[in-house]
Amino acid sequence: MEKEIRIKIKSVRYEVGESLFSELVADGEMDVSMLGDIEPDPEVIEINTFGKKKTEGGRIDISYEESEVTGMDGSTTSISYDTSARGIVSMIREGAVSTVLVFEEGKRHHCVYNTPFMPFEVCVHTLKVENNLDGVGTLSLDYVVEIRGAKAERTKFTMQIL
Repeated sequence: MEKEIRIKIKSVRYEVGESLFSELVADGEMDVSMLGDIEPDPEVIEINTFGKKKTEGGRIDISYEESEVTGMDGSTTSISYDTSARGIVSMIREGAVSTVLVFEEGKRHHCVYNTPFMPFEVCVHTLKVENNLDGVGTLSLDYVVEIRGAKAERTKFTMQIL
């Protein structure tokens, strides 16, 4: 079953300095206690859009078109999860920018980000997943993206289905 939905998204992104990031991932483990709101002036993106919610065989897929505001104009983003494993969420982007990011609380997943310029590897370390997307509801993700082991960004992503 597929239906049209209204979506509200807020993404707050903080840069994590290289020296602090090195401390955070020492011995392969991230010390979340050191990850406060590191940057005093984070990048905040808020969008209201329409999308589609598809429910099939215990799987939920929510998709929407990206815009210039997000810097991914020409791409479609889908949030996908199995209703029996709500704590594992995939974000699939297709189009001008494409990737598959996996969010699983306390875990790190390696992914490839394809851009018009070049592909690059990222590592996603998920700090928190709160998935309450039943009919209307909210998905909250708190994660750190490491880009080639040198730069890191913390993102707090919230999606509401209205």
